[in-house]
Amino acid sequence: MKEKSGKRPVSVIPQLADPSHRPAGERRLAGLPLGAVMLAVSVSSMAQTNAPEQVMSTVNVKGVKETQSKESVRTTTTSIGKGQQDIKDIPQSVTVMTEKLMDDAKLSTLREALHYTAGITFAATENGTDQDIRMRGFPVATTGDLLIDGMRDPSQYDRDTFNYDRVEVMRGSASMLFGRGSTGGVINQVTKRPFLADQHEVSTTVGTHGNKRVTGDFDFKTGDDAAVRLNVMRNVADNKGAEIDKYGVAPSFSWGIGTRDEFNVGLFHLNTDNIPPAGIAYLGGAVPDIEAGNFYGTRSDYALGKATYANFAHIHRFGDGAELRSQVRSGKFDRSQWSSRAAFAAGTTSANLNANTVLQRNGLAPRKDEYRGTYAQSDYSDKFNWFGVQHALLAGVDAAVEEADRFGAFGAVVTGFNKGTTLVGTPNDGTTFGVTPAYRSTSAYEAKSFGAYVQDVVQVAPAWKVLGGIRFDKFSGDFDQISYSAAGVPTRVTSSLSESPVSYRTGVLFQPTNAASFHLSYGTSFNTAADTYQYVTPQNANTPPEKSRNIELGAKLDWLDGKLSTRGALFRTEKYNERTTDSDFAGSAYLLSGRRHSTGVEFDVIGRLAPQWEVYMSYSYIHKATIDAVGSSTAVPAGLTSLVGAPVGLTPKHTGALWLSYQATPELRIAGGIHGASVNRPLLGTSGAASQTAKAPGYVVGDLMAEYVIDDTWTAQLNINNVTNKTYGDQLYPGFSISGPARTALLTLVARF
Repeated sequence: MKEKSGKRPVSVIPQLADPSHRPAGERRLAGLPLGAVMLAVSVSSMAQTNAPEQVMSTVNVKGVKETQSKESVRTTTTSIGKGQQDIKDIPQSVTVMTEKLMDDAKLSTLREALHYTAGITFAATENGTDQDIRMRGFPVATTGDLLIDGMRDPSQYDRDTFNYDRVEVMRGSASMLFGRGSTGGVINQVTKRPFLADQHEVSTTVGTHGNKRVTGDFDFKTGDDAAVRLNVMRNVADNKGAEIDKYGVAPSFSWGIGTRDEFNVGLFHLNTDNIPPAGIAYLGGAVPDIEAGNFYGTRSDYALGKATYANFAHIHRFGDGAELRSQVRSGKFDRSQWSSRAAFAAGTTSANLNANTVLQRNGLAPRKDEYRGTYAQSDYSDKFNWFGVQHALLAGVDAAVEEADRFGAFGAVVTGFNKGTTLVGTPNDGTTFGVTPAYRSTSAYEAKSFGAYVQDVVQVAPAWKVLGGIRFDKFSGDFDQISYSAAGVPTRVTSSLSESPVSYRTGVLFQPTNAASFHLSYGTSFNTAADTYQYVTPQNANTPPEKSRNIELGAKLDWLDGKLSTRGALFRTEKYNERTTDSDFAGSAYLLSGRRHSTGVEFDVIGRLAPQWEVYMSYSYIHKATIDAVGSSTAVPAGLTSLVGAPVGLTPKHTGALWLSYQATPELRIAGGIHGASVNRPLLGTSGAASQTAKAPGYVVGDLMAEYVIDDTWTAQLNINNVTNKTYGDQLYPGFSISGPARTALLTLVARF
């Protein structure tokens, strides 16, 4: 293949010779709250000497640097730990999926991308396509553990990868950095930013099941230190009945790139008008053997969504190498959804299942949400010597204002609405209903939060570093539950919540060489009763936060002159005071006497095995994920004699993914990948235990890719995903599963100019 140089001119000032400063296309930018400025000034004054500051004039230096995310599946840096850092300096497990991996495997949604990292599973909810993600057996996204450029991102909307530079996953408790949530870990969506070059890419894809997708990535250098970047997307597909119809646009403008003060402003809009995949009941306690991707919903089903936000970011670089990264983001997110579940007629078994088997379709709970959020944070980083000891200081503040209104259906179209029958042999039968749900308000909230943290990494010996960090959070909000009389008269009950938890992080790093880093770390996290917002009631409003901790022993090693990176970790993640109920207080309050934990091991192998061979591998083995203690009045689900000792749901023992590519000739590159999991079981209600009567058998899905470089402008790529048309349970709910997509062939033509 004629590889593109991927090299862009960089504008820097002399103080930025440190290699940690990377071009704009890979920097995570930030905005400027007043509290952070005061914090930065005070910390910086302590760290610097009394020598007068010398302000040097800005000069432009022409240079080039490879854009790792576009040209390689391997990267050595990440922005998930607040600011740009070497992965080896973070004492927790970190996996990065670059833009090249997402382009190679045609991973067009966040869920598809996360299939290529280990230890992550997905729940199907009553509303079909909520992104309820589990990591190490603990929820992610329902508690705000999804981030955009290191700042909290509301969880309840569909996500597309068209504006992603990379996806970063950090596992284990991390409330010291990010506040509430993050028991199992966090997922950071790193967006594309302008860089100093005129460089454009248009990608057009057509494929089976009516797939048509066009993305455009246009970058214009508008000045010596300024550039505009525009990313756009349009995607439609009939998907055997589960239709996709969405578009997105993300303009961004940066100025002062590589100078002392760098700014960015941007907008983002994503609009979806989909027919969501239908759930299908288990048969004989397992995902039924029905052709992959078959759709048994109706054309009246819908998943409508809009995500719109604006962001402002600023980096101030001090003369001594310190940085203050600040950002503000404000947005509105709307979603409404009505999907279906298909159940088998009485007497159906796996032995007599056939094309004439009757399926009863019922509507799942219709839902409508309106969400508004404004977020601001500033993070200050500096390296300096105190008393002859090297320090790497990280400190910051963040704040959020969040509001939401949620609506439920009433009247004729409610949960369980009869959508008629169909046959296994006639999926996507075109059934349409002339009725749609009517909505009314069921809950609402207004919440505010503030957090401040400080962390220091001290070089205590030539190969040894010690890390310590502490964070204080203040969270408060008012939460309304709205009920209705038979005559439709509303009754509103308001519960107020106020919490002030403290989080910690500590660790030891042993780095005998530049290619080897070993760590032992301990971190805590907390979950307030408001983590799922609508569940704040008078019963749990005054319940203190749940607390969790993560202990990890790991190693990060580079091989083959730094071309190949490996990561491994042993971990124990434990929630040690989970909300539960006791017989004496079941009707009035929750206790914090519950406990659960997971233990296991994880591995990553990413980089070049040889000049022609590139590999990405991620694997997780969960040795044990169990419930250790519950309250005396906690109900024991059917199939279990006790919750104590029961396995946790959505936590298969084995999960993993592999992508391997080979440069066969200068023009031709071929690649293939697999991802899969061992036996997986859905959660049983709020207990978190694994169902003993429903499961998704283990599976492995294979993907293939061939890429041919036609000339300096044009590249053609052919992908076949789920090459064996494997039927597997992708998202699991106690009463049904949503299967993974059917075999899909995609032909892409890329123009770079």
